[in-house]
Amino acid sequence: MDIPEAVNAKIGEPQYEVDGGFPVEHGYIWNTCAATENGNPLYWDEAAAAEITAGPIAPPTMLSVWFRPHHWSPGRSEPAVPLQVHFDLKEELALPEAIISENTITFFTPVRIGDRIRSRQVLRSISEPKTTKLGTGRFWVLEVEYLNAADEVMGVESYTAFGYRRPEAAPDEPSTATAGEPAKAESSEAPSIDNQASAPSSPNPANPPRSDKAQLVFGDVAVGDSLPSLAKDVSATTVVLGALASRDWRPMHHDYDFAVNRNGTRDIFLNTPNQAAWFERFVTDWCGPRSRLGRMTFRMRDSVYPGDTMTLSADVTATEIDDVGCAWAELDVTLTAETRVATTCRVKVAIPKDAQDNPWARTGSDWQP
Repeated sequence: MDIPEAVNAKIGEPQYEVDGGFPVEHGYIWNTCAATENGNPLYWDEAAAAEITAGPIAPPTMLSVWFRPHHWSPGRSEPAVPLQVHFDLKEELALPEAIISENTITFFTPVRIGDRIRSRQVLRSISEPKTTKLGTGRFWVLEVEYLNAADEVMGVESYTAFGYRRPEAAPDEPSTATAGEPAKAESSEAPSIDNQASAPSSPNPANPPRSDKAQLVFGDVAVGDSLPSLAKDVSATTVVLGALASRDWRPMHHDYDFAVNRNGTRDIFLNTPNQAAWFERFVTDWCGPRSRLGRMTFRMRDSVYPGDTMTLSADVTATEIDDVGCAWAELDVTLTAETRVATTCRVKVAIPKDAQDNPWARTGSDWQP
């Protein structure tokens, strides 16, 4: 079937430009950090944030949190969904199933407490018909642009999706794909039983401890270096906390019956933005709070379920100092669930050149992620 002319006309045109609905606030930031046990002092320690980022900021990977609609609001009869263009395409192209296979996030101006984030969605491309092991359909690329009140671009998120029809799918047959979610899951870190018994209570956000994590500089990093791995057990609580923190209300992340009987998965599973938050925590645990994420691309191949142990590992694949003097490291990160490779991720992170350098101070053309 040809692409309808009305759909082709939307390519490159901004759609669904909306205000996030509420200002960026610290409560959601602490929820996200708690869900990934991220102790980066930028998000807990006002003095550290004042010194490094000229005041409190949100974790870069929280970009999508600020454009996800409330599950319910007065006067609305139907649930709102993020990525509305994605759901529109499923209907307009008569492709009832869809997965998101790849996600790229490029980070620009930091998101600060009190910002009101505006987003708009842009359809970039639709492929010719393709047949994969899932069925026959089309790939499309959708971008979400995030801006603040001053029209500064906070970040751009790109999704590659595959909308399809399953071969010989019966009308009542459970779907094996999630609506607007990849066939993957995220993992989270839960302490062992022994650690639970002796773990201290959570720090008071008003007076948190300062991080003792070492800060790397560019000379400390070389191609071939391996990062310390992070292995964590995943529970149902882990999955639900991650979905709640990222404002993702889709039932496959909290409703066992829906996940198993509607989606055909073995259990609920971790969602996309929470997985991005885990990658951020893993990388910045290694390189330190003065390092700054520039770009993250991840490809999702499998899901992470309660009962799995997720392990994050990574190697440094490239280092460079760019034309404007910013020092970068590139990493290949692998997330495994038990013995399954669930997700692969390519991360570009700015590392201070020396003890006096601060990548967070870069703005405009001096920041080229």
